Amino acid sequence: MARSKGLSRPSSAAPPCSGSPRCRPRSTALDGFTLVELLVVVAIIGVLVALLLPAVQAARESARRAACTNNLRQIGLAALNYESSAGSLPPGYLAGTNFVRPWQDTDASGPHQMTGVFTFLLPRLEAQAVYDRFTRKLKLGAAVRDAAYHVDADAWAAAQARISTYLCPSGPQGAPQTAVLDKTYGKLQGGFLVLQSDAWQSPVTEQLGLTHYMGVSGVWGPVSSNLVYDMGFGSQNVNDVMAGVFGVRSTTSLAEVSDGTSRTLMFGEAPGSHGSAIPDDIVVGIYAGFTQGNAWAGWGTLPTAFGIDVAVESTRTPGARFDAKWSYYGSLHAGGVVQFAMVDGSVRQLTPSIALTAFQSLSTMRGEEVLPDR
Repeated sequence: MARSKGLSRPSSAAPPCSGSPRCRPRSTALDGFTLVELLVVVAIIGVLVALLLPAVQAARESARRAACTNNLRQIGLAALNYESSAGSLPPGYLAGTNFVRPWQDTDASGPHQMTGVFTFLLPRLEAQAVYDRFTRKLKLGAAVRDAAYHVDADAWAAAQARISTYLCPSGPQGAPQTAVLDKTYGKLQGGFLVLQSDAWQSPVTEQLGLTHYMGVSGVWGPVSSNLVYDMGFGSQNVNDVMAGVFGVRSTTSLAEVSDGTSRTLMFGEAPGSHGSAIPDDIVVGIYAGFTQGNAWAGWGTLPTAFGIDVAVESTRTPGARFDAKWSYYGSLHAGGVVQFAMVDGSVRQLTPSIALTAFQSLSTMRGEEVLPDR
C-alpha cells in the first residue's frame, strides 16, 4: 500500500549569519538619537514656543480686558441702580466747598466724612458686610455731616477690604511702594490750575483697599464757582459747564446729563503710578513698578484735565518711563487701551490717540460740545 508523502515543516530556528554584509544580527533595543537630531528637535520646539507664546499672551490679555470690562459694567450698573432708588447718582465725595483748602475735613459748614462714590456702591456690588462695618457708627449722605472716616475705627477697618470688582486684572498687583492716594482735585495755585493729591504714606497704610477705577469729576472738578477755563471752545465756567457727574456732595440726576448719557463718561480706569525710574516726592527716591495707588474709601474721583496720553510724562522726566500716572486716566492693557463706563451703563474703549479736547468734552455732562459719532 502506497503511503502519502508528508510536507516538511520549516525550521523555527533562524539560519546562521554567513558573514555577508547584508546579513547582520537584529538588535532588540531601539537605536538612540544622535546629538544633531536632538538639537534639531530642540530648535523646532523653540520655534513653536516662540510662535505660540504671543498668541497665548494675547489670549490672556483679552480675557483680562474682558474681566475689566465686566468690572466697569458692574460699577456703572450699581451707580444706575442707586440712581433708580435715590433719584440721583451717588455723591462724588463728602467734603466741603472751601476750595482754598479742599483737603480739610472740617470747615465752617461742619465736619466732613471725606469718603466718596465707591463707598456708596458697596451694597450693590455684593459687599453689604463691608458697607455695614463702614457705617456702623459713621453716617453718610450728601446732606449729612459726620467725622472723617479715617478717625472712625470701624470705617477705617472696613476701608482695608479688598473689593475685587474695583481691581482690574491687568492693573498693578500688591501694595504701592510709596503712597495710597486718598483724594485728588483741581486747585487754583499761583494763578494756574493744577492737579493735587493727598496721600497716606506707605507702608503705614499699605493695607488700604485699592481701586483701579475712578469716578469722572469733569475737566478740573469743582474748583471755584466763578473760575473760567478755555479748553478750546472759549472760556467756560469750571464748576458748571465743565462739570462731570461726580463732585463735592453732588446729587446728579440722569435728567441733568444734557450732553446725553451715552456720550458722557461716568467711571474710567486709573490704576495710579507705574513704570520705571519714576521720581517720587512723597517718599523721596527713584522707583520701578507700582509706586502710588488710589484708595476706594477716599474721594474716588479724578478730573480729566491731563487726559490719557501718559507718554508725555516720559518726555518731561528724562530717563523715566511711565506706564500710568496718578494724574491721568490710563491702564496697563496691551496697546494702551483705556476703558470707561458711560452714564448709560455701556462701556467704551478709548486710546491715547484721542484728542485731549474731545476726551475732556466727553467728561462734561452739560458742556453741549459737538462730538463725532463712535
